[in-house]
Amino acid sequence: MTPTIVIGVEQRRAERVARVGGELAAELGARVVLTHVREDVPPSNSKSQRERARHRSRRRVHELLQRAKEVLPPTVDADERLKIGGIANQLGETAADMGAALIVVGSRGRSPLASALLGSISRDLGRDARCPVLIVPDGVPLDGPRRIGDAPNGRATIIAGVDGSEQSSVAAHFARELADRLGDRLLVVRPHAAADPPAHTLQAISASEDARMIVIGVDGDRARFRIGSSLAARLPRLARCPVIVVPEGATATLADLPEAEMQRAA
Repeated sequence: MTPTIVIGVEQRRAERVARVGGELAAELGARVVLTHVREDVPPSNSKSQRERARHRSRRRVHELLQRAKEVLPPTVDADERLKIGGIANQLGETAADMGAALIVVGSRGRSPLASALLGSISRDLGRDARCPVLIVPDGVPLDGPRRIGDAPNGRATIIAGVDGSEQSSVAAHFARELADRLGDRLLVVRPHAAADPPAHTLQAISASEDARMIVIGVDGDRARFRIGSSLAARLPRLARCPVIVVPEGATATLADLPEAEMQRAA
């Protein structure tokens, strides 16, 4: 079975997120599901007003998804989905239903206030999703992630941030699987919080290595790398490359999953 990548498409970051997710899908031989989530029309409107509003909304969503589809590599097979409801919940459910290997979303805002107000989608997915979540910061170039042939030595670098916890080991294993599939070099980094905040350490190393991406684990019971402790919240604001967050309990593998295992993961 071909791996599936669910790409969350929104108005402001449609091309950037689709390009990053699409390039990765092309290298992994994965198919893509472009997914836009919106709230339903307010119930206070009349039935005819609601129908007209829904029609206009569907047309705008179709145009948005087409914009995203146009930047995908021609070899990538893509489906489109429109979902109604909460963005994080709907993207997570779509990925779980399809047994997706990865969810790709944008990071909204670089300041702490913007992240607190607008970045809850990537944070919620990073805490609750049942597969790894790739967050695309606004600073990522529009030409997508660094590809193998673009690196000076012919091999791009993937950085795995670890803290000694079981969950960070899961994330490092997923990073290893990614590196093996992509032909990349894996660099495992254990930041020391006493010397420098882990987010700054990982960002600095990723910049010096011109890394393709950073992979970290999120353990809700630990204070060091958990989503609430700020690493997974701060790192996408600092990094200039995509950040993959592996939530606690997520199925983190690119391997084909038997149908029974997909159902258990969902």
